[in-house]
Amino acid sequence: MFKFPKATIPLLLVVALAGAFVIADAQSYPSHYGFGTPATVAQQKAWNDDVNGLTGAGLPPGHGSVADGQNLYEAKCAVCHGDFGEGENRYPVLAGGNGTLTSARPVKTVGSYWPYAPTLYDYIRRAMPFNAPGSLTNDQVYAISAYVLNLNNLVPANAVLDAKTLAAIKMPNRNGFINEHLKPDVHAVACMTNCKKSVTITSNLARTLGITPNETGSTPDERIITGSGPSADAGSSAAPAGGSAKHVASAPVAFSQIEPIVAQRCAVCHAAHPTEAGFSSAPMGIMLDTPARIAALASRIKQQAVTSHTMPIGNMTGMTDNERALLGKWIDQGAKIH
Repeated sequence: MFKFPKATIPLLLVVALAGAFVIADAQSYPSHYGFGTPATVAQQKAWNDDVNGLTGAGLPPGHGSVADGQNLYEAKCAVCHGDFGEGENRYPVLAGGNGTLTSARPVKTVGSYWPYAPTLYDYIRRAMPFNAPGSLTNDQVYAISAYVLNLNNLVPANAVLDAKTLAAIKMPNRNGFINEHLKPDVHAVACMTNCKKSVTITSNLARTLGITPNETGSTPDERIITGSGPSADAGSSAAPAGGSAKHVASAPVAFSQIEPIVAQRCAVCHAAHPTEAGFSSAPMGIMLDTPARIAALASRIKQQAVTSHTMPIGNMTGMTDNERALLGKWIDQGAKIH
């Protein structure tokens, strides 16, 4: 028999009582809360649509040809990715790039970089087209996959792909990734020879998007105030020196001031017949090529071009801060076209 000092008995009683309360408290919670329903097999199946890139397991029934894929690609994909997968206006390039992965400027495309062909099907089905993901049928996804692979010379022009034939394709970069069992790679030796002596800036995208301010001031705050983004490099449309876009709010804005801004910055894409390279139709069907259409969509123009600055995409047409302010003023005044 074990003996405890008398001083420890009260402590043991406290611990025992605390444990009893914990058990009782746990038993007081219900095992079922009375809301929600179990997911049915059909509901679970709708979400269980992942595809194994290595084996192709999970690829659904269906088939599609390169010929059918070309028609679908031109209608749903070429506006961003180009007619031949070359990429338009900084959208991803899909074809080419072979042999560039070890160069200073690798071109990562489906043909040069992707290790498994079934992954292409999985991604297109989930995320494409950009404006309507998940809208393609299984046959359409197979067809577009076939056409993209044909652009990369990985399948012939008469190819028809299904679950079996797609999984059988061996991509050029199949063995270009580190296998899981080799991670982490701790044996690499840092290369400290033949380093570049200087860096050449080859793109001004960050400044175009307004991410990098122009360094005209002596402090970070002054640099941000004195200019960032397209307005700093704008021509005659930029706000006058010593002032800001706020100055345009002092007088009524006529539609004659707004129409050329929309024509030059927006309607090159958003028109019945776009003039911007790579656009065969107006994105999302939104057209701004007539006064009536501009007025009808004034609230959306303000949200996209004035408030959020998300349009033009990447400011590819160079809309200035002054032009955005004019648009906002005109819309606030009632978006009158007469």
